[in-house]
Amino acid sequence: MERRELGEILDQYRREGEPLPQEELVAMLREIQDALGCIPQGVRAEAARAAGVKETTVDAIVKLYPSLKAAAYRHQITVCQGRNCGPKGGNSVWREVCDLLQPDRDGISADGQFLVRTVACMKRCRTAPNVEIDGVVYPAVQAGEAKRRIEELMEKEV
Repeated sequence: MERRELGEILDQYRREGEPLPQEELVAMLREIQDALGCIPQGVRAEAARAAGVKETTVDAIVKLYPSLKAAAYRHQITVCQGRNCGPKGGNSVWREVCDLLQPDRDGISADGQFLVRTVACMKRCRTAPNVEIDGVVYPAVQAGEAKRRIEELMEKEV
């Protein structure tokens, strides 16, 4: 069912001519995500061919738009690496999170349940270091705290 729906979406946009303008490409990717729950790597290659653009263009757009998901992860973790957060423990927290989740180059954890990323600044410098987990910002995170919170999420998933 999903595969047929994907084919219909790609065919529809293929008929619009190529290369698709960025707005149309984003619309196509959103439709694909609605059908599949995410935009996996193999599907991104098909979308690029249908849109008449390079696969790297589709990859860049998926990364550029936070609403587009490259994988069907369930949780998102963002560690601030700004000039205040990084030196005040944000770098250590980042290493700790990466050691625990082993994200790939796209930031998807080894188990596929987490998207792990950094930002240059969360605009909360007074409470550095800051970590956001599933939309909740945790200020003044100390070593071990982010790991503990992530492990709690992992236990809930079992």
